[in-house]
Parts: sequence; C-alpha cells; structure tokens
Amino acid sequence: MKPHKASIALISLLVISAVSLILVVAASVNGLSNYEQSFNFEAGKSGYYGAEACLEEALLRMEGDSAFAGTSITLDAESDCTVVLSGTSPKTITVTVNFLDYTQTFQATAQVTQSGQIINTELLTWKEI
Repeated sequence: MKPHKASIALISLLVISAVSLILVVAASVNGLSNYEQSFNFEAGKSGYYGAEACLEEALLRMEGDSAFAGTSITLDAESDCTVVLSGTSPKTITVTVNFLDYTQTFQATAQVTQSGQIINTELLTWKEI
C-alpha cells in the first residue's frame, strides 16, 4: 500500500510543478510584452520629436539659403534624420528619422515669403506618412 501512496505523491508533485512552471512562463511572457509595448511607445515619441527638430532645422536653413535642398543630421548616438526638400512654392519637406532599428517618415509643406529683407516661413502641413 505504501508504494501506491508514494506514486500518488510523486504524480501530485509533478502536476504542481508543471502548473507552477506554466504560471511562471506566462508571467514572463506578459512582462516581455509590456516591455516591448513601452519601448515601442518611447521609440515613437523619440522619432516624432527628432523629426520635429529636423523640420525646425530645415525651416531655418530654408530661410537662410534659397538653394537648400536637404541634409543629414545626427541627433544623438542612437538617432539621425535625413531631410529632403522638393517643389518650389510651397516646398515639400520629407523628414526620415532613424532611432535604433525604428524608422519614421514625416512630410511637411512650407511656404517661404520674402518682403524686403524679411524672410518668413509658414508651415502649412505636417503629418506622418
């Protein structure tokens, strides 16, 4: 009778261990999923703000140089952006930001006007494409 009780105890121990292992794996997968979502959100914010910074730089350079056609800018060790201008009036500005393995592209249109010595740039549209 004792070997029968021992085998039941061993099977119970195995079942409890399997259930515990399933719970630990599920919690780990959930934690990794939350981390990835948080990282993607932060990468999206960094890309957007980096693109805004590159757009501001492009607008500033457009005011100072009517032949400005684009540039590449290193934002920090992990991100950079490329600015390409096309069209004449209004100009289309395409900004591509690379942050680690993520790439986002934005497009803006801007009108440059000059009245005497004063140059004014008006941002008409700004969107992610």
